[in-house]
Amino acid sequence: MVIPTSVLNSSKVLIVEDEAVTRTALSVLLEYQGAIVVSVGSIQEGIRAIESGFQPHLLVSNIRLPDGNGARVLEAVRQQDAALKRQTAAIALTGEAIEMIRTDPDSAGFEIYLSKPYDSGILLNTIARLMSTK
Repeated sequence: MVIPTSVLNSSKVLIVEDEAVTRTALSVLLEYQGAIVVSVGSIQEGIRAIESGFQPHLLVSNIRLPDGNGARVLEAVRQQDAALKRQTAAIALTGEAIEMIRTDPDSAGFEIYLSKPYDSGILLNTIARLMSTK
């Protein structure tokens, strides 16, 4: 499935995922759609990417990472958004039970929560829907 070129063409995407295979697959999938991808394996690396000036249009983050909760990266993105007067689209990927994650205050703030393993078509449709409203 290919989403409309205008949706991700040159859009900046930050991927935060500790599983190397998943991180690589996500990067390849989104780069193929025209995105400019920065892909990192930890919360600290994600926060450093934001602090170094990377301004993503989309955040795709795992929730449970070895160094904490992916919502910490989302907090850094939201602080950047406030300064830039914009809102970055945010998708959480998780192997946890979705309902449990949605009710966990430490995991709040993502617009969409998707289960792993993810379906590429559903992910791309979700991204297209989120990006078209930004």
